[in-house]
Amino acid sequence: MCLYLGKVSTVPLDETNLLTEAHRINYRLRSTFFYRKLKEYKTLSLPNKINALLPVNHLYSWKNWAEWGIGEEAFTYINEHPNLHLIQVFCHPRLIREHSSLLAYYRNIAALSQKAVKYLAAIDVKRIELDQENKYSLGEDKVLALSRLFNEHISLIIDSSIESLTEEELYGLLLASTGTQIDGSWRNAIGEEAEKVVQRLLIKEVKERNLLAAFIPRQGTRVEVYNPARLEEQLGNIEDYRGVMLANQTSILFSSEPDISLLNNQGTTVGVIEIKGGTDPAGALERYGAAKKSFEEVFRRNAKVKSILIASCITTEVHTRIQNDPIISTYFNLTEVLSEDSILYDQFIQEVFSILY
Repeated sequence: MCLYLGKVSTVPLDETNLLTEAHRINYRLRSTFFYRKLKEYKTLSLPNKINALLPVNHLYSWKNWAEWGIGEEAFTYINEHPNLHLIQVFCHPRLIREHSSLLAYYRNIAALSQKAVKYLAAIDVKRIELDQENKYSLGEDKVLALSRLFNEHISLIIDSSIESLTEEELYGLLLASTGTQIDGSWRNAIGEEAEKVVQRLLIKEVKERNLLAAFIPRQGTRVEVYNPARLEEQLGNIEDYRGVMLANQTSILFSSEPDISLLNNQGTTVGVIEIKGGTDPAGALERYGAAKKSFEEVFRRNAKVKSILIASCITTEVHTRIQNDPIISTYFNLTEVLSEDSILYDQFIQEVFSILY
């Protein structure tokens, strides 16, 4: 670590070490991204939703099963299975009209991604699956197309299992399919995940200092007063919040350009944080330029604002520019910030709270 012009930073890395750092930050953020997305997709709750319908299982007629894309041998096997019910395995058109959010269950059992469904059936199911209140109405043509698509693939899975599919394997398909979808969306999400991780770290530190007063939802004006029992849930859904209110009458707000704003008790921005989680060294100059542009806009309104840049995979050239840039008050390496037991993490937290106090 070195100190230069009052800025905290790490020594710039050579090409080999830049690649190593890129891998470190990529996999750290990937782990948190997978966990966050698994909760966002609510995959683990899907089997329970199906089980809740088992008492009315007999109210679904399967007379037209062949028209819904179900193979004969697959249908016979599940229909005679001692532990599995038809609605646990096959997609009934009426059921998904009644409970459209369960599209995610049958799509995952069929091992199809949302992108695959859009390609094969020309139907975008993403918005429908997120509709937990079942407000989205599916037309008969779409329901039939989706049922056929899912059931054809599920029948193939059962046939390939040589009629040995179990309830545990259904659950495995749910997780495997969800994991594939999350992995597919990861490449374009590293920057966003870096922001979310830093946001969660800051909120945890606010809580540790007994300063967490309330969460500010992105929608509406009703705040959520801090409740320890709900903290993990709120941190898991951090994208639903605009920021947090502190007990010392200050606030931390999440947005874009800048990613994080620190407000004093008068509502004045006294600190801003830009987080650049890109892992490609070739894009280091571009990430620096984007952060600088964001800071410049804030400085036009208040030249006394403290600016903090958190970035990864910074080349020697960009490192030099940062150290000589008067508009950047402090710079921290993202990899070090994510290591909560590191000296630089402690310095980052001290810097933030010195601005808020």
